[in-house]
Amino acid sequence: MPSVTPLLNGYSLTSDQGNPAFCSVLLVESGDERVLFDFGHVGRRRKLLTTLADRGLEPADISKVVVSHGHWDHLQNADLFPKAQVLIHRDELRNLANPPATDFGTPRWAKAVLDDLDLHEVGEGDEVIPGIQVLELPGHTPGSIGLAVSTTEGTAVLAADAVPTLAVLLARRASGRPYDRERADASVERVAAMAQMVYPGHDRPMRLDPDGSFDYTGSVAPLEFRVP
Repeated sequence: MPSVTPLLNGYSLTSDQGNPAFCSVLLVESGDERVLFDFGHVGRRRKLLTTLADRGLEPADISKVVVSHGHWDHLQNADLFPKAQVLIHRDELRNLANPPATDFGTPRWAKAVLDDLDLHEVGEGDEVIPGIQVLELPGHTPGSIGLAVSTTEGTAVLAADAVPTLAVLLARRASGRPYDRERADASVERVAAMAQMVYPGHDRPMRLDPDGSFDYTGSVAPLEFRVP
């Protein structure tokens, strides 16, 4: 059955100068198939390549990559995978073509990152590879998507920023300034109702406990901060 491995962990970090925006980058494997979910931004480019190499992989070994949504911190490294099929929701492509000025997460150059790649539009229920289906989780952005992965532990949902943190999942309420608050809250509820495991956009993986609540699955090493 498919397995999910965090290549880069997601972190919720902020400062008085802005947000470092370290999102989760997830590898899904099933047999000889490898799917990457999100890519991170160029500040983590070297770390992503090193982490792949530590697993004996290089970008050419990834057959499909999934863009959860068009925010800069999730898609910048897509160009590392020119041979892969790039899966994205049609509504997200439409938004990338003409993002509103109020959307600071989607700069007007974002679509250029994807322009020379092998783009494929996907939607609800599309099978990425056996055991992995697309979930529409709109609200955070118009075409936000996740993946439902059938694992030995049950259904794992790769949620990206539809569920960025454990706090959002427990509150059943989207954070930040979503495009559509009602749809964003409904997407959080949907993930909570169907998942035994949740891989959030900017936090550690979570598991559904026997009492019906979610909690972290384990610890993540703290970031080591350095002065250049």
